[in-house]
Amino acid sequence: MGLKDRLKRLARGPGGLASFVLTDGNRYYFDPKSGELFLHAAACLRADFAGRGRPAPPATLLALCKARDRAAAIEKIATRGLFPYEVEAIVERGVLVERSMVARSREDFSE
Repeated sequence: MGLKDRLKRLARGPGGLASFVLTDGNRYYFDPKSGELFLHAAACLRADFAGRGRPAPPATLLALCKARDRAAAIEKIATRGLFPYEVEAIVERGVLVERSMVARSREDFSE
């Protein structure tokens, strides 16, 4: 790829990427098709099931907490039903609060 092709590609902007505006006015770009967030949610599910600590959140989730309009930004990135953090805490306070992804037993079968 030549220099002119690279310049044209940069002039068009980041193709296929989604973005949201941060509180400092910068724009955060991420690839919604990358699978990064799904893989993180799956790793959190495995960690919850095994009783281990969760992995660190990816950069996109950390940037989400700094979004100017967190409610609109979370609509772009949250995978329905498989989101390991409390949405209300992100929208209202801009913090990641872990949400259990493992169902608790309703009955005690110790007998």
